[in-house]
Amino acid sequence: MRRSILASLAASLLAACTPARPPASLPPATASPLPTSTTSPTPAPSPTPTTLACLRRPGQIIVEEYVDADLPRSIPYRVYLPPCYDRQGPAGYPLLVLLHGLLFTDSQWDEIGIDETADGLIRDGAIPPLVIVLPWERKGLDFESAVVDHLVPHIRSTYSGEGSRATTAIGGLSRGAGWALRIGLKHPEVFGAIGLHSPAVLPPDLYHLGGWIDAARSAGVLPALWIDIAERDTSRAGALELAAALDDLDVPYAWSTAPGEHTAAYWSSRLEDYLRWYGSLWSAP
Repeated sequence: MRRSILASLAASLLAACTPARPPASLPPATASPLPTSTTSPTPAPSPTPTTLACLRRPGQIIVEEYVDADLPRSIPYRVYLPPCYDRQGPAGYPLLVLLHGLLFTDSQWDEIGIDETADGLIRDGAIPPLVIVLPWERKGLDFESAVVDHLVPHIRSTYSGEGSRATTAIGGLSRGAGWALRIGLKHPEVFGAIGLHSPAVLPPDLYHLGGWIDAARSAGVLPALWIDIAERDTSRAGALELAAALDDLDVPYAWSTAPGEHTAAYWSSRLEDYLRWYGSLWSAP
């Protein structure tokens, strides 16, 4: 893994996007479980049980590039395949799309240790084996369409096997969390869960939040939501404003806070928590 030299620059730029108005009501300052909701993803069976010998070998990160004549540019991405990955197995794998922060690339989640963390949790039986795709938000692309209409179907057909919204989630850190909120709520038929890690949400998206929530709720496909923010994060006020808006809309979500700042060190320290939350939605009851 490599620590990106752009982390501090990204943090300072994001601070400028933080809404100045504090929320009307603040969520609790400790982690809380996601409230039960009939619109949360239905638990799905875990993939085929794996052997101990196979689990001793780590998963792998593959660096790829998706090319489509309908796109103005290719989509560079990394994909994590779990230990004992078997594309021909009888069951598909849950799919997690993780988006990077401002001024970073598809390498960011890899650099903070997402693959090693997933390996350990899968080996311990804490989460089911899953496929994780890390796309690069490349200039010149309609990123929302690139992810939903092109990349997700490609990953499902190439690596993940059969997929449904119940076993598909999207998350992001910093500006990537803002993208995850927008993409996930505009396409709740695709994503059953949305993880917002140190979210930097732009004001226009807060304006549209109610409409997205109402549409998803009316269709019976409101995704499960997670929000976390460090105690000294420069984007904390914005995260609290988002939480207050969700409270006003009576939308359930999991809230978590911990010591730290808007840095790679904080995100790396929370990776287990992130993956355990996603995995809890896919584990067999």
